Amino acid sequence: MGEKRAIYEFRGRRKGKRPSQISQELSLPVGYKSSYHLISGVASVTGAINRLRQGRFPIEPNSELSHAANFIYMMTGHRPTPVEERIMDVALILHADHGMNASTFAAMVVASTLSDIYFSVGSGIAALSGPLHGGANEQVLHVLNEIGDVNNVKPWYKRALKAKRKIMGFGHRVYKAYDPRARILGPLADYLTKKNEKGSALFKIARALEKEVVSTLGVQKKIFPNVDFFSGIVYSCLGIPPELFTPIFAVSRVSGWTARVLEYLENNRIFRPRSMYVGDFDKKYIHIRNRK
Repeated sequence: MGEKRAIYEFRGRRKGKRPSQISQELSLPVGYKSSYHLISGVASVTGAINRLRQGRFPIEPNSELSHAANFIYMMTGHRPTPVEERIMDVALILHADHGMNASTFAAMVVASTLSDIYFSVGSGIAALSGPLHGGANEQVLHVLNEIGDVNNVKPWYKRALKAKRKIMGFGHRVYKAYDPRARILGPLADYLTKKNEKGSALFKIARALEKEVVSTLGVQKKIFPNVDFFSGIVYSCLGIPPELFTPIFAVSRVSGWTARVLEYLENNRIFRPRSMYVGDFDKKYIHIRNRK
């Protein structure tokens, strides 16, 4: 039997009644409580999805484990080592928030209408479904596997440049220097791959490709590795399949989305960007029968 009403909602919100002003329910403690539900819930759902995809039953979180350790545990079924736990924690911190990116903006736009925080976070998750925002680290792994061997890096890169192919894991809309998050994830990937034969091969290919790109596009166009270049290797070494890389992004970023939403609603103003009309002026109406 289900609950008579949804448990993931703000207390006191009446069915069918639109709020006329910012609800006091968004302030402490209920606003934070809803955020906690989302932070833990998105991680639990992601872990359950991975288990179900493997034909296994979902695993309940273990109250003795941290958030990062529980996340690995619910996805893989094994309790992570302290090192694995710390590396996942670092990865989640690095992805938690990063300026006014597409998903954060989407979440804040929806929240500014005084919609429910769950819908706001849902809009942020929806923004990640686009390949220009989510999924780049998964594509990096595909590229590294496509190259196949460290000796193939130079000829592959030459063909990619000739074909004007986008090199996944490089470049950023904001950074015109080496992504500081990549500087942290790179050594972590190096550490994890030392005891992982397949991961070690991919990491060597990645380092060789990085050298080629930095020596050319880095000098010419200030294109350097971004956060996605090494994160996929890190997740793979933790036993996480590539199709979960973008959901992991959401697991981390939900803390940033909720924090920004709660902060913005303290002095809320609905987002209403202006647009510039670039069409024709003084056009006369033509009946549809007479249109070409």
